[in-house]
Amino acid sequence: MPLATATPPVSSASSWSSSQPALPVPKSLVVVVDVTPMLPGGGNGGAKWVALSLIEQFLRQRPDWHWWLLTTAANDGFLGEMFPAAHRLRVLDEQGQVIAPPKLRALPGGGRANLLFCPFTAPFHATPSVPTVSIVHDLQFAAYPQFFSRAEVEERGRHFSHAAVTCDRLVCVSDHVAEEVRRVTGLDRRRVRFVHNSMVDRLPAVDAETAAAALAGLGLAAHRYLLYPANTWPHKNHAMLITAAGMYFAAHPGSDLKIVCTGVSDDGRGRALRNAAVRMGLGERVLFPGFQDERCFAALMTQARALIFPSLFEGFGIPVLEAMANGVPVLSANTTSLPEVAGDAALMFDPRRPRQIVGAIETIENDPERGQRLAEAGSLRAAGLGTAASMAAGYLEIFAEALAERRRLSGLVRWQVLILRHWLAHHPTVAAAVRLPGRVRRGLRRLPGRVCGLAGRVPGQVQRARAAVSRRLPVLRRIMGRLRRFLSGSRP
Repeated sequence: MPLATATPPVSSASSWSSSQPALPVPKSLVVVVDVTPMLPGGGNGGAKWVALSLIEQFLRQRPDWHWWLLTTAANDGFLGEMFPAAHRLRVLDEQGQVIAPPKLRALPGGGRANLLFCPFTAPFHATPSVPTVSIVHDLQFAAYPQFFSRAEVEERGRHFSHAAVTCDRLVCVSDHVAEEVRRVTGLDRRRVRFVHNSMVDRLPAVDAETAAAALAGLGLAAHRYLLYPANTWPHKNHAMLITAAGMYFAAHPGSDLKIVCTGVSDDGRGRALRNAAVRMGLGERVLFPGFQDERCFAALMTQARALIFPSLFEGFGIPVLEAMANGVPVLSANTTSLPEVAGDAALMFDPRRPRQIVGAIETIENDPERGQRLAEAGSLRAAGLGTAASMAAGYLEIFAEALAERRRLSGLVRWQVLILRHWLAHHPTVAAAVRLPGRVRRGLRRLPGRVCGLAGRVPGQVQRARAAVSRRLPVLRRIMGRLRRFLSGSRP
């Protein structure tokens, strides 16, 4: 829907706040948001909803700024309908080929970008003279490389290393992700921050008639199903959930409970999971209705007996927050960021052990009072995590930090830092430093002075990178010394 009237910015003492005084923010800025990776439907998972929520709030809270969206032929239309107040620049055609590289310092109409924001991590269109802020949603490619092809691991590694080298700030979606990024890169807390995905108010309100129609269309009864909203990606662990469902229904053959798995499921893996459920005799009990629009999904969420979330890896876990905000009990895996999000407001289990998943289902079915306590605790927990407005305010504060940090450098030192950072980001040997997930996980820290924030322990490749840096002129060593002081927080 088009944006309504602007509302003032919201201040909040959330995860992004610090003991430093509030930074002055210019009254009028030009901010470019790179949404070229955004796909129609649910192909981007929760990252898409984070980006859309942030753009909406940015336009509400800072209507005096000029917001540019870098779009593609596939998403330009619906983004224009959602955000008519934002400028759009289409940079990719229908085949995903670059139409014309965007010039951030020479936008159409004579504008000059003050900041580039990349909500999908990779700073594809970064330029040294424009401060850049990227979101890091997770490092799943390093934790579970077996879920990706070798090409995908290398591509994600390159995007992450490019962001770590290039960006003035990396904003993670949870403290768990931020700690992993700091461990891998060696970057400090000033460069790696976190802001929770506090989108408790994302889902629209639905009336009883709409909810009843949505459930009837799927053959569901209110409060007689468990909801698992997730694309059928390997880390979402649907196979273990189906295994646990088979164990539960074997022990409780008279149960009328169902398990509803929404999300994109029309790929080969989704078809294999549906076939597995049918072969186990669960075709009528484990349902895969596919991706649902927001109103239908909101109806499914609010009428569920509980949310079940057996994911092996999450950067945040937006459905857990949405369930808690709507008073729905949560049965959640105890992995990665999920304990951080749910706190003590969820019934936790080990997602690798189907017996524990069965135990959680039995608890929510046999102990209504426990379910009510979980729902009440979840509502309180969600309220404490903030709103979409406070989330956007956190990002605006980080934007101000990045801009202020650039301004405090003298002109000569600023350009020396930027040129070296740009050279490191595009040097072929440095770009090859992140190849395999194990190398990422061990932390790439061997380049002198952590100049790129990402070095490495890869024999041969990193040695060649170090040698390439060492062969530079003596002036390069002076620049690196200034850059070390800059990255450590002291004035060059």
